[in-house]
Amino acid sequence: MARRTRTTQGHPELSATLRQTVEALRAESLQVGEGERIGSEDELLARHGVSRPTLRQAGALVAQEQLLQVRRGVGGGYIARRPTGRAVSHMAAIVLTTRQTSMDEISHSMAPIRAELARLAATNIDDASREAFRGFLKREAEDSGQGGFRAFARSEREFGQLIGAASQNSVLALFLDILYDLAANIPPEHDIFLGRPERVRAYRERRTRLIEAIINGDPNVAELLAQRTSELNRQWLADSEAVAAAQAPSDAPEETNTEG
Repeated sequence: MARRTRTTQGHPELSATLRQTVEALRAESLQVGEGERIGSEDELLARHGVSRPTLRQAGALVAQEQLLQVRRGVGGGYIARRPTGRAVSHMAAIVLTTRQTSMDEISHSMAPIRAELARLAATNIDDASREAFRGFLKREAEDSGQGGFRAFARSEREFGQLIGAASQNSVLALFLDILYDLAANIPPEHDIFLGRPERVRAYRERRTRLIEAIINGDPNVAELLAQRTSELNRQWLADSEAVAAAQAPSDAPEETNTEG
């Protein structure tokens, strides 16, 4: 009976030696601070007792996880890294895009996350977060919708970062970031705001009231306003899909008049 090869997180079906080297390099990276040197290639070869090709392959796999950077040349070596939330959310969004995630799925997933983040942000609001939200509202007032759709898209992403930081929940903040990345990849014809300045204005007004509730430290109102905003977005999505369905050409064959 053939022995099954054990799996390493993120890298299934590696050989035992390569798997162990990957796990060792990952652990060494996590034990030191970002940017610190784990060791030179020769030092790591002696430490782990593996061949140079095995070490380099393991290093490449851990580098894919953004936990390691390999610098060649004098003074180089294996350097500890830390993955950024932006890079993680981008890759997760790509995976979901390949699975043909619909705008309806995005909307329904985003609603409870935003509501909980709003509640947590209002509960955990501090002076620094209040100042950041007030600065955001000031810029919004100065823009007054003149920046167009791109400015609105940027402001919505900034709002997501602010509410994520204020919530003090890095897990939910990352999930929201993934959904924002995913929504940015949808075709223009499925965007509920593009070419709809009246929707942008209505959404911005609701977002302003939501931010004010967070600044005031009222978690119940903040959660309710987030829920109502999501409900409005889903209604707009349903309306847009209905219009698209009505405008779609029929697949039914045209009737022809055969009477002579």
